[in-house]
Amino acid sequence: MCFHQLSRPILHRGLLSAAMMIAILWQCSCCLAVSPGLIEFTWGDRARQGIPIMDFSSEMVVLGRDGQLHTLNASQIQTVRELRSAYEPSTTMEMRAELQSEFGRDFEVLATNHFLVVQPKGRGSRWPELFEKCHRSFVSYMSRRGVKVRRGRFPMVAVVMPDSAAMYNELRRMKVSAKRVAGIYARESNRVITHDGGYLPHVAATLRHEAAHQSAYNYNVHSRIVITPRWVTEGVGQMFEPESMVSQQTGMTLRDRINDYSMNVIRTKYDGGRSQDFSDAVRDLIGSDEMFRQSNTTDQAYSVAWAMMFYLSERDPKSFAKVLAGTSARGTYQPYDRFARLNDFQRWVGTDIDQFAKNVSWFLQTL
Repeated sequence: MCFHQLSRPILHRGLLSAAMMIAILWQCSCCLAVSPGLIEFTWGDRARQGIPIMDFSSEMVVLGRDGQLHTLNASQIQTVRELRSAYEPSTTMEMRAELQSEFGRDFEVLATNHFLVVQPKGRGSRWPELFEKCHRSFVSYMSRRGVKVRRGRFPMVAVVMPDSAAMYNELRRMKVSAKRVAGIYARESNRVITHDGGYLPHVAATLRHEAAHQSAYNYNVHSRIVITPRWVTEGVGQMFEPESMVSQQTGMTLRDRINDYSMNVIRTKYDGGRSQDFSDAVRDLIGSDEMFRQSNTTDQAYSVAWAMMFYLSERDPKSFAKVLAGTSARGTYQPYDRFARLNDFQRWVGTDIDQFAKNVSWFLQTL
């Protein structure tokens, strides 16, 4: 089972709109002159710089120069100092030096076109090449289906620990609670964390899933400051688990692109998508994230989410692109209730949910 850090508590007003935030993250440097002023704040035992995204008397969310999101409490807010400078993202060299200092002499930090990969010394180029391959395949797949991808302003960071015990220690240090995982994408730190404990197939599948999350959140497919339905985010992650999806041909045939695990769950639990329970699950996922929160329905939630997004991407790419664009363009941390989710879905996809569930079911039966 994969895991990635979930949405923050809902906040009802903020400093920046999602549109302005996107401009700051992705537009050219001339746009930075109109961004909110740079601030200095204390995080851990050191001073950092960033811009406030959400600003309340008891809580402030700050985007750091390295792309991390920091939540400051009331006492930390008292230490904030305004600077008379425009926001400038950290350079690759600055981030590389900071990562080397953070992880110490037993690790090395390797730079690729899109990543800074932290790994134990002497592990070679296998991990950097795999992250690059995952990302290139993600961008290629999305672009061919009309999804607008736009490069972020921060190198993506991947941390490879020497074994699972070291990975869990790192997750505890980050105050992330996770059990029985091979890796995660942590949205606030904007990092993938995994381990090199034998490079087993399930580790690799999890990595491809989490790398898809990271690419999506950094290349404008999802937004880190927007509450996005989990069937959308996890459906995309599930799509990229098959090894063929990171081949040079990005899964040449439809059969290559099937997530066999998800397909087997649907065959076992939902008679291959034919049962009424499958239609009910589709409606439940569109309306809320509850199936992901219940341990007895988690596998079904990931699998049905995969079926929904896989169907859209393969048979209705225009609606696939609309769903992704629509969810990422919502307001900063704006609440998203069941009525709004159902209404948006039907507007983007152009059909009612019962008919959509039937379409997905028919598609699954052809696989």
